[in-house]
Amino acid sequence: VLTGERSPAAIVDARLRAERAREKRGEARSSVVLPAPARGMIYNLYIYNKHGVCLLYHEWKRPNITAGSAMADQKLMFGFLFSLKQVVNKLTPDSGMPGFHACSTNKFKLNYYETATGLRFVLNTDPNCGDMRECIRYIYSAVFVEYASKNALYTAGEPLDNEQFLFALDKYVRSLPAFTSGAA
Repeated sequence: VLTGERSPAAIVDARLRAERAREKRGEARSSVVLPAPARGMIYNLYIYNKHGVCLLYHEWKRPNITAGSAMADQKLMFGFLFSLKQVVNKLTPDSGMPGFHACSTNKFKLNYYETATGLRFVLNTDPNCGDMRECIRYIYSAVFVEYASKNALYTAGEPLDNEQFLFALDKYVRSLPAFTSGAA
């Protein structure tokens, strides 16, 4: 370790402390918030690795809570994604084009983003929410990369329980118009 350099965890802690201090003083946010549709509600987020292991499940306002276990729900969601992706790949005429990015029912909308490394992000929202791809990309690039990938204490493929990551994720999602408009 070179002297004078701060660890990634120390840098993240310093950023979070500075952000909290700015909020207490009533100053504007320093991070960019991407626009989201103004109607609807954000329910929950799943993050899976390329092997189908659920790295994170975070819930904000889930309308129907099942009596089953969280692990059963996570497996069910991944199975649904796997099957849907297979169907989309078979029906897509140009295999070079990306697959699906959303699936809607009359009760919810599943928004999907897959990275080049095989991470899968699933953001479930109200069906009235529009295209949430930019929001999911922001969660990946500005939250996941900054607070998980760049964190020396995080092991890739392990469940995410990093407090700074969860704080940044929750703060971003709660700042979206789709979250605040559905909270009424």
